[in-house]
Amino acid sequence: MKKIVYLHGLESESGGTKVSFLAEKGMVYAPKMDYETLDLDEFIYTLGMPDLIIGSSMGGYVADIIGSRLGVDVLLFNPALHNRSIPVNHEYYGETYKRTIVLGTEDDVIDPEVTKNLWSVHGNKAIHDEVEGMGHRTPLDVFINMYNKYA
Repeated sequence: MKKIVYLHGLESESGGTKVSFLAEKGMVYAPKMDYETLDLDEFIYTLGMPDLIIGSSMGGYVADIIGSRLGVDVLLFNPALHNRSIPVNHEYYGETYKRTIVLGTEDDVIDPEVTKNLWSVHGNKAIHDEVEGMGHRTPLDVFINMYNKYA
């Protein structure tokens, strides 16, 4: 059975319809996250070895860091790779994982153009997909479609 970790955004709640959908796909771990006090090393230690890490916004940034450290594939929705409202800066360990980034073209929180430029300038390899008209929040139907396409 697939082990999936889902990390919600900074101002979002844990649980909900996305987690319910993921629970149909495998064993899902979707903890309530406090990104301001997160001890990342301790959190990674408690995870074990998931098959996939999914994150949204701030959860996308943290999922990307964890994926780099564990070599686990990530699916990131409007990840806060360059624009975070709390001063968190964790180290990446490598590029031995598949990074898939889904961007809303109308995101007014995390600028999708800056995100695209960030990974191209640094030579990061990532699959990216853009959802025309999507803002910062990812609708359930888009979440499901992207999971089915990339996970």
